[in-house]
Amino acid sequence: MRVHSLTWPEYAERIHDHLVVLPIGAIEAHGPHLPLGTDTILAGHLADQLATRVPALVLPPLAYGFKTDPLRAGGEFPGMTNLRATTMTGVVQDILTASYRHGARCFLILHGHIANTAAVFDAADTFLTQAPDARIMAAAWWDFAPEDTRNEIAAETGVPRTEDHHAALVETSLTMHVAPEDVRAHLLADDDVPRRPSYLILPAPEDTKTKTGVIYRASKATPEIGARLMPAIIDNLTEAVKTELAS
Repeated sequence: MRVHSLTWPEYAERIHDHLVVLPIGAIEAHGPHLPLGTDTILAGHLADQLATRVPALVLPPLAYGFKTDPLRAGGEFPGMTNLRATTMTGVVQDILTASYRHGARCFLILHGHIANTAAVFDAADTFLTQAPDARIMAAAWWDFAPEDTRNEIAAETGVPRTEDHHAALVETSLTMHVAPEDVRAHLLADDDVPRRPSYLILPAPEDTKTKTGVIYRASKATPEIGARLMPAIIDNLTEAVKTELAS
C-alpha cells in the first residue's frame, strides 16, 4: 500500500503493525536505451510487489542517489544528478525517524543503485542508535536474483556474468519486463572501454570512458529474460523479509 495514497487517519491506523518500505534509486545514465530513473523504477516495482505479499506501507521513492564512480558508469553524462553522502544519509535518517516517531518499528530499504549501499548502511546504523527497538533490512534486487538462473541465462545468451552489469543484459531485461514503455529497444547495443581499472582515479582518464554509458553488453536483453527473473526475485525477497523481520 502506497503511503501517498492514504489519508492521515488511514496511515495512523496501519503504521504500528506494518512494515515500512523505502525504495531508493538514482538519476543516472543507463546508456541510450534505458531511462535515467531505471534504478528508481526497479526499486519501486519491487516495493509495490512486496506490499501485495506482506502488510507493508510503501513510502514515496527517493529518486536521487549517491554518485557512482565514473569508471563504473562509463563516464559523466547529462542528466546525472546526485546527492552528497551527508545529504543522502541525512535524508534517509530523517525519513526513518519520522516513520519511527509515528509508530513504525520494522523497516526495509530497497535500493536499486549499488553506489547507495554505503550511504544506506551509514544512515541505518546511525538511526538505530536513537531507535534501539527498531529493526532494519536493506537490500537490492540483485541480492535476490537466483544464481543458477543467472548462470543459465549467461550460458544461453553467451554474455558472461562479468558483462551483464550496469545497463546491460540483466538490468535492461528487468526494465523491459517492468516498464517496457520506458525502454528504447531500437537503441540496444554493446559498448566497451579500452581500460577498466579496478581502482579509482579522478578525473577519469579518457580511455575509461564510453560514448554511450554502456560499458557492458545490452544487445541480447529481452523482456522474456526479465519475466523469468523478476518473479523469483520477488519470491526470494518476500521470504527474506518474512525471515528477518517477522514480528
